[in-house]
Amino acid sequence: MTTLEFSALVQKYQGLVYTVCHQLVPDAGDAQDLAQETFLAAWRAIDRCPPGYEKQWLARIASNKAKDHLRSAWVRRVNTPGDDVLALEGAPPGYEPEQRVLEELGEARLTDMILNLREPYKTPCRLMLLEQHTAAEAAALCGRPQKTVEAQVYRAKKMLAETIRQERRSEDGMVSG
Repeated sequence: MTTLEFSALVQKYQGLVYTVCHQLVPDAGDAQDLAQETFLAAWRAIDRCPPGYEKQWLARIASNKAKDHLRSAWVRRVNTPGDDVLALEGAPPGYEPEQRVLEELGEARLTDMILNLREPYKTPCRLMLLEQHTAAEAAALCGRPQKTVEAQVYRAKKMLAETIRQERRSEDGMVSG
């Protein structure tokens, strides 16, 4: 498929792709971003599109992109006590604390911090924050009561927040030796 042909495909189905994304993801900006990601993914895999099924193929990609977005641990608020612990001062109203942390630290750094927690905190945090399991699923996988897992994740978030604060103080030169 040529660039011109693909451009025509985008023009023809951009409304459909946006609608699919927006039906699953309520935020209009996120839905627009996901629509763009859909077309980018489609361009990269255009040879996998069955001829004559472009509409269905694009709708499936859009649906999958939106579902992946919703499953993301940084978008989906993990429903455990302590979500507010990672909130950083100065975050705009409605701004996800996890997203702010990601932007400031970088996802790789935060992942590394979680994986370097000591037990009994590392496993439930890995399961819930990185692998996107619910508290009930994490409890079953850990062989611990759900309330215990929730408390461990809460404490781990407090430890992570404190580590982040200490690193920031060090970077700002506020820590006295």
